[in-house]
Amino acid sequence: MRQGFPVDIAAPCTYSLGRWYDGGLLKPIDTSQLEEWENVFPSLKELEGSHHEGQNYFLPLDWGNSSVLFRTDLAPEYVGENNSWGILFDEKYAKRLGIFDSVDGVFGVVGAYIGAENPFDMTDAELEEATVLMRQQRELMRYYWTDQSTVEQGLASGELVASYAWNSAIKPLKEQGIPVEYMNPKEGIYTWVCGQVLVTTGDGDGNKAYDYLNAALAPECGAWIMEKYGYGYSNMRSFDLVSEEVKADLGFSDPEAFMADARYFREIKPDVREKYIALFDEIKAGF
Repeated sequence: MRQGFPVDIAAPCTYSLGRWYDGGLLKPIDTSQLEEWENVFPSLKELEGSHHEGQNYFLPLDWGNSSVLFRTDLAPEYVGENNSWGILFDEKYAKRLGIFDSVDGVFGVVGAYIGAENPFDMTDAELEEATVLMRQQRELMRYYWTDQSTVEQGLASGELVASYAWNSAIKPLKEQGIPVEYMNPKEGIYTWVCGQVLVTTGDGDGNKAYDYLNAALAPECGAWIMEKYGYGYSNMRSFDLVSEEVKADLGFSDPEAFMADARYFREIKPDVREKYIALFDEIKAGF
């Protein structure tokens, strides 16, 4: 795109918006042309990286969580009020744990567990403490996963007791009768938000671009996403179209309260990201 490939609309998540903006790829979204804008959760309209110089550059759509999905029959001591990221560092479950092969995910988890003020830009002392834990964690992992089907299969078979996971794994496992719980860790659950942006290289019809954005923001679209994928949606009216049972299973009975407790993923500055990547690669390699 930076070389001129014509793209009208793209779908980044909030923790990438800074890079897109700095790269000159984003153009403002005229929210007056969004038919459902007034029904978007207020907290999602003010996300870090979505505004520059008083203009909005991001349409939030789907949102979800990164947390621990675990077998309640295999680790009953972590049920309910005892939810904690600590299960992913528990030697009792050595070689039966999984975590996402991602700098954002791993440093987010470790940072939350040690109480870092900003896991995505830790102080030297916090990073030193995190590094010790990450080296210990490496020896406990069954694997660092790159696709969530691996997590679902591992939990279903009992190969895994617990793993970092996204909301979309809950529904298929519960439908199979697998006793799992998706944690709301006492150290804080992570929430990601993805959506749509208008790209400066686009050469298409601007009216059609807004037709698309309005279709994506429709409450029916959000309800489908929740029912099929288990993710939340930015349009508050979408929740009115989903059964209380489904919302309860997903932990979305009170989405505003849920988001109030969330830790949103934050963008990692380029120099910090490079440092994190180098360290993570060393740890995975066993150095």
